[in-house]
Amino acid sequence: MSSGDHDAGEDDPDGGGQAAVTLVSEVITAAALARLRHAVTAAAGSAGLTEGALEDFVLAVHELVTNVVRHGGGAGELLLRQDGEVLTCQVTDRGPGLDDVAIRLPAPEEAGHRGLWLAQRLSGALVIDSSPGGVTASVTTRITPRRPTAQGR
Repeated sequence: MSSGDHDAGEDDPDGGGQAAVTLVSEVITAAALARLRHAVTAAAGSAGLTEGALEDFVLAVHELVTNVVRHGGGAGELLLRQDGEVLTCQVTDRGPGLDDVAIRLPAPEEAGHRGLWLAQRLSGALVIDSSPGGVTASVTTRITPRRPTAQGR
């Protein structure tokens, strides 16, 4: 599916009849990390996410993508979708799955292992589905409608 595709039959929950839109659909690899970060930044920014909210969401997604490369078999898929004012980025790998999905901040002396904690803190929601065939992690955020400026009135 390419950027900007509409998914037939998936209406928004507010009853507006507007279909959810796929903004980015890409394969995750170590070589693609920077390109994916830029693609998510551009797409989420174009969708209306701004400033700190944009930075937080992109960092949350980047942490999930990095986990795919480091812990999830090295490759996976990224799907960024917009449904009305909600952006959701789903990251899937085909790794061994997670035994313990407890999301916690590790001890200060422990190196690494902060990705899921950061993703949870920086997004509106983090949902993780783990099975022996891989992990799907999704982060969600809400786009705050831009308020008109004094010049735009």
